[in-house]
Amino acid sequence: MKKRLIFVAAVALAASNYLSAAPYTEQQLTQLLSHQDRPAEDAKRDYARKPAKVMAFTGIEKGDHILDLFAGSGWYTELFSHAVGAEGKVYAQNDEVIWRFAKDGLIERTEDNRLANVSRFDGMPIVDIDVPDNSLDIVFTALNYHDLFFTETKRNGKASKVRDEVVDYKAALSHVKKAMKDDGVFVIVDHFAKPGSGYEAANTVHRIDPDIVKYQMQQMGFELLEEAFYLRNPDDDLSKSVFDPELRGKTSRFIYKFGKK
Repeated sequence: MKKRLIFVAAVALAASNYLSAAPYTEQQLTQLLSHQDRPAEDAKRDYARKPAKVMAFTGIEKGDHILDLFAGSGWYTELFSHAVGAEGKVYAQNDEVIWRFAKDGLIERTEDNRLANVSRFDGMPIVDIDVPDNSLDIVFTALNYHDLFFTETKRNGKASKVRDEVVDYKAALSHVKKAMKDDGVFVIVDHFAKPGSGYEAANTVHRIDPDIVKYQMQQMGFELLEEAFYLRNPDDDLSKSVFDPELRGKTSRFIYKFGKK
């Protein structure tokens, strides 16, 4: 009888662990958006960004370890933090360029250990991120892959340098790949640029040709697993800056999920 009870308890524990490790449903993630500690200002962007759908697409689970590349002020970092829970881990990275714009927001978001499972890499190139090998379940970047190739900005018709040259994407992607688990995924969301627009679109309209993303990821040993269409906008002609007041929050965006080959 005692052995039988032990067996039943073991089966129950295994079942519990299995259930707790299941990916979140979109409905569960929608409920997460109403987390009591979430800033009200963040929620104003939910309609345009559809985070419940995007996060469900990543396959996020409790306990996951996630790298939020070019995390900006941490809009998605916060959602990931709540989703993975105390046993999970979120790394928020911003290189020197993005950190200039995101610094105040991310510091405020994480002050007083508010998001205890978040570690920041501030002003740090991707190649210098210190994350254990084979530890990441998800690598994620939203609306910032193009910033690898963002080198100058223009104000009042005058150009000023933000980088001397584009980021070495081969070194960056290789470093990230090493930190991913074999079954980990790399999800990229960004603004569509016109086909053939090259790297210059990152400077002029802050977009990227999706063929560049797919080519570079394939070149570095990733395969495209799935594509989502939640953020497409056929009315976006792709010629305007994403910061155009009439277009902001309404750009046509691609969503790709890659895995290691």
